[in-house]
Amino acid sequence: MRAYAIRKMTHADFDARVKRVDPKFARLGHQATAAGTARAAKRPILSGLVGFVWAGIVIAVARNQGQIAASLAEGSLPQEYHVYVFGMLAALLAVSGVVAVMHLLRCVGRRAGERGNSLSLVTGIVAAVVLTQVPAEVYETGLGLLDENSRNVMLAAGNSVRGPAGLEISGTTFLSSLGN
Repeated sequence: MRAYAIRKMTHADFDARVKRVDPKFARLGHQATAAGTARAAKRPILSGLVGFVWAGIVIAVARNQGQIAASLAEGSLPQEYHVYVFGMLAALLAVSGVVAVMHLLRCVGRRAGERGNSLSLVTGIVAAVVLTQVPAEVYETGLGLLDENSRNVMLAAGNSVRGPAGLEISGTTFLSSLGN
């Protein structure tokens, strides 16, 4: 049998071993390393806006398939590539549905501190869905209630967008282009 040198481990030996295993912990300590590994910062307003815009785009694509087909037919893209465009749009809808359900389950299944930005994202999605369900007459009535100054401001904003961008948005509302 061999004789091994057995000695009691001192605090200096422990510190040297910790420094070999995890140098960051040895330098900063427990609290600093725990704070460094925290999840990304919560941005509820930005996440809500992203969810709103994302759901708005997905809803517009889902409801306007006929208009998309007509636009492709009028465009310069050859007919054989239209299938690929609709395939990518179908993939967009499928992936968006899966991701939305994943965030919804994350909101339902986790505690408040573990949800991250999912609650804000789902709130934005719900807001977009609710806005698309409001009848167009409600928007028209609301615009009719505006005074002359507000109408002029909206008209000027529409003209400023229409000019450089070449967009015609005078008759566009959230629902008139998305209507059934």
